[in-house]
Amino acid sequence: MGQYLHIGLCYKLRVRRKLLSEQKITEAELLQGMTSLLDFTLYERRDTESELIFVLSHEELKQNLSMFLAQQIQLFTQSKFKREHALRTLDAIDKCATAAEIIELANTRDLLNLQRLDLADSLNIGIWNNYLEIHITILTFESVAKVFMEEYKDFLIYLVNLIRSASKENPLAGAVYATIC
Repeated sequence: MGQYLHIGLCYKLRVRRKLLSEQKITEAELLQGMTSLLDFTLYERRDTESELIFVLSHEELKQNLSMFLAQQIQLFTQSKFKREHALRTLDAIDKCATAAEIIELANTRDLLNLQRLDLADSLNIGIWNNYLEIHITILTFESVAKVFMEEYKDFLIYLVNLIRSASKENPLAGAVYATIC
């Protein structure tokens, strides 16, 4: 079945406390397991009574997003149409005074290279590799339609590592996330 490949920055990650309790996963085990997923020094905790919530630092987002996207956009072979949309995205980001305005811009879904995507994903945690459902909000900067893959998690890890390596001087590289959904 065809799915979509999305690459972007993990803006928010949520884990339900009830799931942790049911699966007897400690918060320390969760954090240890997630260190391979994201660089959590880029995130702020905004926990609620029912969820653990990690949100990408607004300061990091505002300070680094335009430069990060410009670097990533250069790595894609693009048609004139896509190049114009990429430039429009960068211009719109540069006009935003705050990270909240950038998030609002992504919510409008008017820009090809900056869209919000909410999804459920999974993570294997702990010594028993417990499956744990996580909820992620991604600010996508590239989406590819109808990818026919079923078991390509390793390929996605490769893509994430490639992007992080190409942008290692930019702190937002630690927030890159890719998924097929």
